[in-house]
Amino acid sequence: MGIKVNAVCPGRVQTDMGGADAPQTIEEGADTAVWLALLGEDGPNGGYLRERKPIAW
Repeated sequence: MGIKVNAVCPGRVQTDMGGADAPQTIEEGADTAVWLALLGEDGPNGGYLRERKPIAW
């Protein structure tokens, strides 16, 4: 079983830190992290992602 290492930027999320006017719900902010946790062998590795897409460091 291989190990994948990725980083996630959830964006600004409607939490105590992000504020009530943040553009994303908690569920939307968590989506990419949950998706990455459940990846199969063919998923990305070594990436920095938001909304299931690579973003620049």
